[in-house]
Amino acid sequence: MIYLLLFLLLLSTMLNIFLVVSLKKAFTQIDLLESWLIDFKALVKNTYNKLKSIDDRGIFVKDDDVGVLFTDLLNIIDIANKRIQTDDNDKSADFNEKNKNEIL
Repeated sequence: MIYLLLFLLLLSTMLNIFLVVSLKKAFTQIDLLESWLIDFKALVKNTYNKLKSIDDRGIFVKDDDVGVLFTDLLNIIDIANKRIQTDDNDKSADFNEKNKNEIL
């Protein structure tokens, strides 16, 4: 009987070690993907800001073909803000509202 308990204890310990290692790897992967998403969000914002500075008179925004690009970039930024929770969400929301009003 004691051998069975020792065997189960050993098996449980090995299983717990395996689960802890797997969980640590999963958290590392999640952190990596989260940093990639935050970098992508910043890249899209920078791209939009550069396009906005090029189009200082608003000619491209009002154009049918190019205006779609501005609208799509705003949609991407909005989706990224909803899905990626960061400390600067309040600033991002202000950014989106201000730029949506400028386009419309």
